[in-house]
Amino acid sequence: MSRPKPTPLNVLVAGIYWSGSGAVVDYLKGHKECYTPNGEFTDVKREGRVISVLTAHSQQSAKRHIQLMMVETAVGKIPSAYFRYVTGKNQRRLPLKKQWRHNLLKLKALRRCQEHIRNRGAHTDILPWQQWIRDMGEAYAPGKRAIVWNQPLWIGSHETLALEIFKPCKLIVVHRDPEDQFAEVERQGKLGKAKSDPAFSGDRSDPVAFLLDGIARKLESLVALKKARPASDILTVPFESFVLEHETMERRVCDFLGLPFTEGSGPFFNPEQSRNNVGIGKSEHIQAMLSPYRDRVERMSELRNQLNW
Repeated sequence: MSRPKPTPLNVLVAGIYWSGSGAVVDYLKGHKECYTPNGEFTDVKREGRVISVLTAHSQQSAKRHIQLMMVETAVGKIPSAYFRYVTGKNQRRLPLKKQWRHNLLKLKALRRCQEHIRNRGAHTDILPWQQWIRDMGEAYAPGKRAIVWNQPLWIGSHETLALEIFKPCKLIVVHRDPEDQFAEVERQGKLGKAKSDPAFSGDRSDPVAFLLDGIARKLESLVALKKARPASDILTVPFESFVLEHETMERRVCDFLGLPFTEGSGPFFNPEQSRNNVGIGKSEHIQAMLSPYRDRVERMSELRNQLNW
């Protein structure tokens, strides 16, 4: 009698808006015991997706969210995904949302949840969505010890609920020097842009204050989350340490996840290159922009200190 396949551990890697979480994702992408889908996984956290169903104020509202997702998947995603599939596009190189198999699994999950509600199940039940995550783990990571999800939740917005959906799971959150983080956002041309993350809300007339306040809210939520969860559930990783003391931090990440340590950083992550992103906030230009906001920057640094292990 064959034994059931073990469920891969769900490794959730989240950042605090350009905090450098991609470095950890790229490292794990090269780990032989992990499967890491391309692109961010947003089907749980974004408005109108799974969290919206689970937190809907009524059964009818939850049904509408499910129906809209079904139409988006069946009409907007599956035809183009099928075309890529039959024309020979390498599926594993595509983001999940463009893959044929992923969209079929998603549509199956939506129908399952719809049937659950039709059979008098509560829309707040997590089980149908947990089954979806397990289905994806079995489909994408057979024989692997872990599947790595990039940005599957927002720190400060229903993260406890998201962690339940992904069980068994562990959460890694990357944080960064606030001056460097601000410099990265400015370099990417994202300063003053609207953001879907609920932590970034309110008046955008002062784009610098808007950004810093949003990051501070996320740091506050992260501090609270770390205090509330067992150390075995959540690991906070300073970006600077991960790239400057990479082997030490690599071992720490592997120990946290129960994965064997592997020599070298793998083909997708180059710590030497990432080190160039440490200290970018010290430029005269960035310092001048942040000068009127020193109290905010100091508050963010204080919150980071509370995350020290």
